[in-house]
Amino acid sequence: MSESERPRGLLSAADRAYLRGDADLGSTQAERNARARIRDRVEHALLDFEVLLDGLGARDRELVFEKRLGERDGTESFDALVSAMAFLYAGVQDTDLAFDTVLSEGVNLAEAANDRAARVTFERTYHALDADTLLRELRAGESLSLTELAFLHASDDVNREELTRLLDDEDDFDDGRIQSKVTEF
Repeated sequence: MSESERPRGLLSAADRAYLRGDADLGSTQAERNARARIRDRVEHALLDFEVLLDGLGARDRELVFEKRLGERDGTESFDALVSAMAFLYAGVQDTDLAFDTVLSEGVNLAEAANDRAARVTFERTYHALDADTLLRELRAGESLSLTELAFLHASDDVNREELTRLLDDEDDFDDGRIQSKVTEF
């Protein structure tokens, strides 16, 4: 099923086309209206997660994640889940809430259904994305995150042949799919 044939989820096919830059709405007002509709749907979808957590049974959730996502191409499922986490992470950063608290409470809320609690540790270390540093790490045999690989792939300072050669030794590199959907530089 192509992206344009996919049924409406949080976004309609027209919303997806607009946000990807594949559709022009024709006027500034139409664009404002579309963005307002999308913001409203995102807000209400987030509020619906409490209803889903409480009302959608474990079997239904398993059918979505295990069966439906499991039947999709592995990269498509992975990208969808990574993008959902990235969107929620970025959204929490836009609030006055601490992400590690939200993450810990979310994990514990899910674990409570199994009559258990969890101790969640979350560590975040920031570093600037720099092509020279990342290439040095790759040459030294260190593994890079998909975001770091995407940065290298998009960088004009990186020789594609060298990058392909360096990553040929890695089993987790697919030249056609370097998280360009998740991270655009």
